[in-house]
Amino acid sequence: MPAMDCGGEHQTVLRAEAVELLQPARRCVLVDCTVGLGGHSEALLAQAGSETILIGIDVDEDNLVKAKQRLAPYAGRVRMFRANFDQLDTVLAEAALGPADAILADLGVASSQLDDPARG
Repeated sequence: MPAMDCGGEHQTVLRAEAVELLQPARRCVLVDCTVGLGGHSEALLAQAGSETILIGIDVDEDNLVKAKQRLAPYAGRVRMFRANFDQLDTVLAEAALGPADAILADLGVASSQLDDPARG
């Protein structure tokens, strides 16, 4: 699956590898601890079953808005939280979906913050 064009911005890296390693099931709870622009989440949801729920976490409100737009086709299966990934237990409790079946954390630099001098 080709990556979505976000206006010349960030290209998701290791997208296929994340899907292969996490192997989203027909029904599971996925957590993207650093949802960013939603590239990994989009790929995971595209491969997961219709009952899979994704919890997206990010501290960057601008990126959360963009991720919500990108993941709009999966809106009923996505729950977004503005939080730091170190608050995962709190987010999971608030989501009330039970334990996570798979967790992804892309701990690299957010290029969306480096590309815009006003943000990074």
